[in-house]
Amino acid sequence: MLDAVMSRRRTRLVSATVRLGYAWSIRRDESRAWREVMSMTGVVNSILGAEGEALTPAELVDQLSRGPLCRLAPEVFEGDPLGQITVLEWGEISDDVYSDGCSAIVELLERGDRGRGWMPTWTWMQHELVERDAFLGLKMGASDADYVVRRRFPIEHPAGERQAIADWCSKAGILPPVRYVPLPPDRAHEGRYWWPCPECRWPMRVNGASVRCSYRAHNAAYAIRTLPDGQPPKLRPRDDTVRRQPAAKVVQRDGNRQTVCVEFPVWRYIVVPGVEELKLYKRWDGKPPLSVELWPRQDAYDLRFTIEELGWTWAIDLKDVASAAALADEVAKKPLAAKTIVLPDHRGAAQRAELQDLLPDYTVLLVEDVNRMVRKKIAEARSAR
Repeated sequence: MLDAVMSRRRTRLVSATVRLGYAWSIRRDESRAWREVMSMTGVVNSILGAEGEALTPAELVDQLSRGPLCRLAPEVFEGDPLGQITVLEWGEISDDVYSDGCSAIVELLERGDRGRGWMPTWTWMQHELVERDAFLGLKMGASDADYVVRRRFPIEHPAGERQAIADWCSKAGILPPVRYVPLPPDRAHEGRYWWPCPECRWPMRVNGASVRCSYRAHNAAYAIRTLPDGQPPKLRPRDDTVRRQPAAKVVQRDGNRQTVCVEFPVWRYIVVPGVEELKLYKRWDGKPPLSVELWPRQDAYDLRFTIEELGWTWAIDLKDVASAAALADEVAKKPLAAKTIVLPDHRGAAQRAELQDLLPDYTVLLVEDVNRMVRKKIAEARSAR
């Protein structure tokens, strides 16, 4: 049975430290940031309890910069992967937060929350609510077929030149289904070049001479290699496990050629999981006697496999979060239409086993298990002919 009290403490602590970290990162540009730092320091101290000495804002910022959250409160995390998040890196929000921390945000201040006037929604609003807002434009007035086209679009075109995005929309017969914004400053090298992640194609983050995708599981981390004679810089993979490096793209600032990308919530809650969903769909689409449907009934679940001659139908919902406990809490509050939960292979067998223990009414698999099952069913159908 889930420990609801400890789970609540854990997600509140993640939420408070992320809000504090974000406010700290923009304190020189936003006058209200200092008040947020003070407010969230108070929240953190209240979560930690009266056993130890209360931390000052400076001490808390120092701890959030030095290592993972489990060092701040080992008893709160108790081995949960959320405890491995480091909130601040070189005074900025770390990629750990973008990858996993944002999925554990809960509401902290129900009344008088001054942060709502200037902080981004993902720092204070639960991710399913941010996700719901992001999906409104995809679903509005759409048939099931329209929805699939709209949903695929930002996954396949998360960044590019504004006119190119418009041309791709026109070719697909749709209006832009999500908002595209100018390239954020932290995604450009010297304000001149940017690189798409080889996996999700969203602009990678630039930090000095380093470039990497903010979603760590995409394993895209590079060093910038400057070339002579004004040539565009090239990337060098950090190690031999990293995929081949993409070529530099020139940042365009104005007009129809302006470089744009989907906003952070769309990237994290639509593009990142959508990459895995589309990959699985493309793996099996067009393999008779199997038929595959993507996001049936406007995302009632992610994929449905059917082999009519076997009378076999299988609906699955793909989930990609760091904490099995946080995901189990979410599913307990809002049960899924599909009874099979699928985790990306990078989440591993340990998370699968933990989630299966927490959600015994569901079947929990990895993507590789799904591929094995589908392959077996296709062979069974063909041999029965």
